[in-house]
Amino acid sequence: MNLHLPTALLFAGLLMAALTLGLGLLAWRARTAYLWHWLTALSCTCVGLLLFAQRGQWPDWLTVPVANLLLMGNLLFTLTGYGLLFGERLPLRGLLSVVALYALATVWLTWGVDDFPARILSFNLTLAALSLIAAQVLRLQRGSWPLALLILPMGAHILQALLGLARVVLVLLGHDTGLSLPQVTQPHALLIMLTSLVALSLGFGFVTLHAGRLQRELNDQATTDPLTGLSNRRGFERALAREWRRRQRLGTPMAVLMLDIDHFKQINDSQGHAGGDQALIRMGEVLRSEFRPYDLIGRLGGEEFCVVLPGALREEALTAAERLRQSDWTYAQDPQGKALRYSLSIGVALADARDTDAEALLQRADTALYQAKLGGRDQVVLSQPPA
Repeated sequence: MNLHLPTALLFAGLLMAALTLGLGLLAWRARTAYLWHWLTALSCTCVGLLLFAQRGQWPDWLTVPVANLLLMGNLLFTLTGYGLLFGERLPLRGLLSVVALYALATVWLTWGVDDFPARILSFNLTLAALSLIAAQVLRLQRGSWPLALLILPMGAHILQALLGLARVVLVLLGHDTGLSLPQVTQPHALLIMLTSLVALSLGFGFVTLHAGRLQRELNDQATTDPLTGLSNRRGFERALAREWRRRQRLGTPMAVLMLDIDHFKQINDSQGHAGGDQALIRMGEVLRSEFRPYDLIGRLGGEEFCVVLPGALREEALTAAERLRQSDWTYAQDPQGKALRYSLSIGVALADARDTDAEALLQRADTALYQAKLGGRDQVVLSQPPA
């Protein structure tokens, strides 16, 4: 049984139109830039498929070069959407140059030398190149995104590239393609239909990525302190549990710094809650600037903060704590222009083989912080090892 390609393409185009409408409603509600780019990508595919289905019925310049340019635009807007979603700077000029060169080649091969097989080669080679670039962009996100969310769009791009290369092979082997759809050979017809279905699956991949983004935002809201931008207690304890398991597995050292703003109640009483908020915000800014990207920093509640230093030995931990204590803790100015500063008390604890869990280590750091408070504040105290 032969595949009736015009009917199949028309059906795929209608399905794509329905998916495009759904994504359009989502983009309108979410007001998110990357969704608008993906909506444009799906729209290009939808119109391109519907034009392609009219090959042999409508003018060739409309149903072949224009349709192919629209399908190429799908990949271009897909890539720019990825860049916006992942916060990556893509080589936009390079991508535009590739599409522009393809457009010039299409014009020349259509109205210059009228070489239809060469047009198929240029289209599918460009399609395969852009698809592999898109797959690579997704692959590079595996460290920060779950593979389950990336696998559908990444697989679609890889399959799209393979199908394009398969059409290149068929043309090089001399299979006639035909300018009208009834003339298209069955191997070509099957590859064209599969390519359109892959483009359809890519639309579902967009929805999957958007759902993943929403899940990440919800998780960030649940684990981030909105005032300082640091991890809250819940987020900090999750990260500490992961780091503790890594320390147990590798046997690496670890240090914990427990911090508390001295006389914070007096700041609130004298400067109001706005002044207290400024003091906490200043704490967050300094902590982010003083420590390494892989150190764990969290606000545990009120004016109490905690820093975990993976791999830090005794001298490193004490040096970091003392440097932090001596930082500029100016958080505001009084009406006379005088700088308002506060001081810190810091308790330091070093991980020990006798610590039963991460909570025991935190408890020792907290005890050292309490001793720093009793000792007059504005000082660093090192915890005793566990008995």
